[in-house]
Amino acid sequence: MWRRFGTSALAVVLVLAVFVMGVWVGGHPRQSGLDRAPSAIRDRLLSDERTAAANQVLSILASDYYRDLPEAKLAKMEDESVRAMVAAVGDPYTQYLSKDEFQAFLDQRSGTYVGIGIEWTVRDKLATVVRVTPDGPAAKAGLKANDVIVAVDGTPVTAADHWAAMETVKGDPDTQVVLRIRRAGTADHDYRMTRAEIHERVVSARMEAVDGTRVGLVRLDRFTTGSAADVRRRVTSLIAGKATAIVLDLRGNPGGLVNEARALVGIFVTRGSTVATTTHRNGPRETLVTDQDPVSTDIPIVILTNGDSASASEIVAGALRDDRGAKLVGTRTFGKALIQTTERLSNGGALKYTTASYLTPKGFDLGRKGLTPDVTVKDDPATPVDEQLQRALKVAVTR
Repeated sequence: MWRRFGTSALAVVLVLAVFVMGVWVGGHPRQSGLDRAPSAIRDRLLSDERTAAANQVLSILASDYYRDLPEAKLAKMEDESVRAMVAAVGDPYTQYLSKDEFQAFLDQRSGTYVGIGIEWTVRDKLATVVRVTPDGPAAKAGLKANDVIVAVDGTPVTAADHWAAMETVKGDPDTQVVLRIRRAGTADHDYRMTRAEIHERVVSARMEAVDGTRVGLVRLDRFTTGSAADVRRRVTSLIAGKATAIVLDLRGNPGGLVNEARALVGIFVTRGSTVATTTHRNGPRETLVTDQDPVSTDIPIVILTNGDSASASEIVAGALRDDRGAKLVGTRTFGKALIQTTERLSNGGALKYTTASYLTPKGFDLGRKGLTPDVTVKDDPATPVDEQLQRALKVAVTR
């Protein structure tokens, strides 16, 4: 009996060893030399024929190219081949992030990074400044929203490679970077800035007086870790200060963490209220609900939006309009409330890809088009007055 048991145990160990070796070899064809095996063996053992050609090309060049290719060069080739493959999907929100880009992505979500204090997006194929962090190096140098970045340290920011070019804006503290800026009505101009550690103050609040009525104004620049808790504290304080309505400014807010969006909605609706419903390619719909007690379920809410209000901003605006009758003031939102999954890769990079879209509680598909405001108001950049904010305050006191 013991002999049979020992034989069985040995067989299990051998099977596991073969399995582990197969996984490693299939996933590392260049390191294992499998890509240079005879074609009949190689084609049989490589795990995925869709990736076999790319692995084979990289390995052939690594071993047989007439000049030695250093590891840094091979890593760059691998990055670029994956980047091209992901770009072929045709979804601007599905992206390959190299190791450095992925770290920058994590830094941005945390709200702390080393740079100059700007947020940018691609608009009409141009790297366009969306927001400038108050008191940051860019703000002190004079950069403004809607500025177009045409070069970084003399290197053009091309339409084909915005991300890589803009990543060079970040660097070590106390080092300098020069941005060439294109601004409507002026010639291109170089701005020299010294990089610094940026601590994003994503939430700000104040009390406004409108015709003798107190209105609480809360601005949220991005949904980062802890931002909803900060908004909750500000709203609680404003209500304690006798605010009769809340204006939530989400203009220029590109989104961020969905759990923060859910927590923000939970400030104003009863626990268990629907925030959004997800629609997946494979699998049933899932409902996202609030899981905290509210601060107030009856105070009037007005939400400021514009074309750069996206993703989590749209989830919040849609949920509060559907669940609480909040009024949207400004211009149509971006139309990008999609579920993004980020999966770390073996090379230290990551794949950020779209897995589903969000519906508002009443069924509006936020991934197809943006939310149309209840009151459409455009801001005139030629005037010192914030026309959208003034209109939102008026709507708040007349509800």
